[in-house]
Amino acid sequence: MNYEIIEHNKHKFIYVDELKKMGLYHCFTAKDMDLGVKTTKNPMLVNKNLELIYDFLGKKPTVLFNGFQVHGDNIKIIRSIEDGFENDTGRYFPDTDGLMTSKRGIGLITRFADCTPIVVYDPINKVHANIHSGWRGTLKTIVNKAIDVMAENFSSNVSDIIVVLGPSISKEDFEVEEDVYSMFKERFSNISDFSVAKNETKYLIDLKGIIKYVLLEKGMKQKNIVDIDLSTYSTSFLHSYRRDKEEYGLMGAITLI
Repeated sequence: MNYEIIEHNKHKFIYVDELKKMGLYHCFTAKDMDLGVKTTKNPMLVNKNLELIYDFLGKKPTVLFNGFQVHGDNIKIIRSIEDGFENDTGRYFPDTDGLMTSKRGIGLITRFADCTPIVVYDPINKVHANIHSGWRGTLKTIVNKAIDVMAENFSSNVSDIIVVLGPSISKEDFEVEEDVYSMFKERFSNISDFSVAKNETKYLIDLKGIIKYVLLEKGMKQKNIVDIDLSTYSTSFLHSYRRDKEEYGLMGAITLI
């Protein structure tokens, strides 16, 4: 499966056409819109941007759910449009980095600016998850937890599941010091396969490489893992927290059936 970058109404959207044909409306946005209420300080602007996204998707959710992301591995299943709590852009769950539903018309969104947004979709049982995996979430293998939750609650088979790794910071751009590196070294005995020492105190880590590795170890098919191989840090049309610092904005990964 390949991804495409489409310009629609003067805004860039990234998506996987085959996934849409399987019933999942989805996209990843770019730097030309900001979906962060905190970064824009303007919920009305965020809602305006969301309407532009729905126009691109060709479908508008009955309600949009988001999580207040805390770099954890908490995943919430949405079974009703009344789940969670109301906010300016829809409904939300506190302390949540993963959302999952099989309900038609319920939209899911995660926001990102360097962390890896992950879309998990079971086209057989028509259930989708929207995951925010920063370095802490990657360390906790939140994506594998999402697959477990999907299997336990929706009878999903790992061999049927499709995972899309959205734009995120690349190995060349993700530099950490010994404190963070030591956590990965303790968690992954083969961390040398996904890292390189930049000097005596700093390392470069391939977060997406680790995510792909744990997915394959979980039993996923290589052909069902789609990598949108754009680095947020080095791609000018994407937001990056590390690059833009206090001027950063937030992109969104949106899913809907």
